[in-house]
Amino acid sequence: MENILIIGAFDRYNYGDLLFPIILKEKLAQKNPQLNFRFFGLVSSDLSEVGGLPTEDIKAFYEACENKSGRNHVIVAGGEALGVTWHSLLAALNKSYQKIHRYRFRLSRIFDLNAFGKMMLKGKTTLPFLFSKQDFPAVDSVILNSLGGSGIKAEFFDTYTFAKQKLQEVDYLAVRDQVTVDNLKDNGLEASLFPDCAILMSEFYPNKVLEQRVSPEVREYVAKHRGNYLYFQINRKNTLGKEALIARELDQIAQETELCLCPIGKALDHDDHIALAEVRGLLKSESQYFDADSIWDIMYLIANARCYAGTSLHGAITAMSYAVPHVGLKVEKLNAYLGTWGVDGNNFGVDFDRLSHQFQQATAIDPVVYEQARLYQIAKINQAFEAIETIIYK
Repeated sequence: MENILIIGAFDRYNYGDLLFPIILKEKLAQKNPQLNFRFFGLVSSDLSEVGGLPTEDIKAFYEACENKSGRNHVIVAGGEALGVTWHSLLAALNKSYQKIHRYRFRLSRIFDLNAFGKMMLKGKTTLPFLFSKQDFPAVDSVILNSLGGSGIKAEFFDTYTFAKQKLQEVDYLAVRDQVTVDNLKDNGLEASLFPDCAILMSEFYPNKVLEQRVSPEVREYVAKHRGNYLYFQINRKNTLGKEALIARELDQIAQETELCLCPIGKALDHDDHIALAEVRGLLKSESQYFDADSIWDIMYLIANARCYAGTSLHGAITAMSYAVPHVGLKVEKLNAYLGTWGVDGNNFGVDFDRLSHQFQQATAIDPVVYEQARLYQIAKINQAFEAIETIIYK
């Protein structure tokens, strides 16, 4: 029996993280419905009400990696997993610890925060998602899927001297942007370049499927305004202090299209709903707010928008998957992704004061161009899954 052990940060409500295991399961089961899938986070969770998959905890993951019943293939599902530390994951799960995490740079000079996080979360590897099959007695392959590492620099490899060897030992290493490829290459590592696997969502969840999964309020809004609204999202940490500027830019856009505000990341350290509430209070224009009751609401609203704009990488990837114009606001990993897979004239993130200008640029691009980019990314990610399946079935 082939056991597919998928691990990642999908034990909390964050849109992008919840997409990874869903797409991996859909795509791998397409070829072999008999695969035995198990999903693991740091803690056990059940986010099925918002569209996620239930997870087992980290203890169950380690037990599965030590149990030789069939062949075990571990897939690190995606995201910025290369440089993730135990203490950053603890901060994402624990609101009290997040207050301490703000002072991590000063504290790390006198205290090993990663070791503390590892102890608290009962980790067994030095970093949460950086391991190879040599670390476990019953793992046949380790697959690192759709990873980002735009922030991975030489300092990371200086701090974690074992990281280079671990990355050389894994069976499959694919990253989602050229910046990460270059960062790894600068440190003597080779990685395959493929789009984020979430680009496949439109293949598995076309509009007709999504329509049956969304809330009545979202279904009604899309039916009334389809193709005539901006889906807007921001997180708090990147926009704090810029709320008035953002509101002015949105008021400009509102002169020609409706405004739909909806959070994508409501987990700790994202806090989209707080940022959007502050901006909405400063708007002179009318706007519609949805509270992201499920990943399907988010997906459907973006899929039917005139344009998506925001700080969320997976908001932009959703727009790309449905060939919807998009504006990326300047966040490192989003800028890196657009620079790799975006279309000419819209392959970069912009500062907040360029939001309305880039909206005009993005919506003026021929829809055929977005569709061609969508098809190209889907063809590339299908190649990636062929490589993954070769490893699983060898």
